[in-house]
Amino acid sequence: MAARKGWLRRVIGELTRRLHESDLMVMAAAIAFYWLLGVIPLLLLGSSVIGYAIGSSDRGVDDVMAMARRLIPAATGQDVQDFIRSLIQSRHVTGVLGIGFLLWVAMGVFEVIASSLTTLTEGRETRSYLRRKLVALVMMGTAGFLFLTALITGWILAAWPEIEVLIGVRVVLPPFLTDPSFRRYFTSILMACLLTIVYRVAPVRAISWPCAMAGGTVAAVLWYQARVVFSWYLTHYARYNLFYGILGGFIGLVLWVYYTAIILLIGGVVADVLDRNGHRARNHS
Repeated sequence: MAARKGWLRRVIGELTRRLHESDLMVMAAAIAFYWLLGVIPLLLLGSSVIGYAIGSSDRGVDDVMAMARRLIPAATGQDVQDFIRSLIQSRHVTGVLGIGFLLWVAMGVFEVIASSLTTLTEGRETRSYLRRKLVALVMMGTAGFLFLTALITGWILAAWPEIEVLIGVRVVLPPFLTDPSFRRYFTSILMACLLTIVYRVAPVRAISWPCAMAGGTVAAVLWYQARVVFSWYLTHYARYNLFYGILGGFIGLVLWVYYTAIILLIGGVVADVLDRNGHRARNHS
């Protein structure tokens, strides 16, 4: 018991030191800035791919926006969602060059995440330019794959009665799958999976899978709770519209992205601290 208390004390002390000495807020602001540059290309690319796969560009936009609503607090306002939807609908991706440009811009978000996590894990960037781009591409591909997983799961659940008729067999789904809140919890689980992979591949210093998973779980839980609290705050206390007018909803969205970036970086520090203390404990034993 004393050994466990000593290990926990070292972990908390190291975590506190890292957060105190690092420019975590500045790094989170940089991630939020690059997110603002890359979110429209990401959504446009996603809606184009989905629209091409299902043969309907309007349906692709609807599905992408439905997924986006699970990631941002609803209290940011309908104006923000309508504006993003209009941007996506008014632009079209044509040719390999257009897709390549969107990929290039969108990868900037994941590059700055990798750079920030490398700094927070007390590493030094030694990877070549092409390898950094490859790491960003892997993270973006993982995010896209999990995005599609969430969409496909939603399609299957929505079409389950028709699927039963098609196969001629009635299959009763577990109650939790038909619960209205399942999609929100499922989104959080996918977020934990994404963050686990990010913490594993983004920093220069390799973090073990168990510790990356622990950091991803901590960050996903914090993200879900922060989303609930921030939405409640926007609904009951924040009055951004009084100061910023029609931009009030966008101010709320930017703050949410900033807080999300802080949680992402905290999860990365947690994963690295757990990994280092695990190595230290194994060396002493």
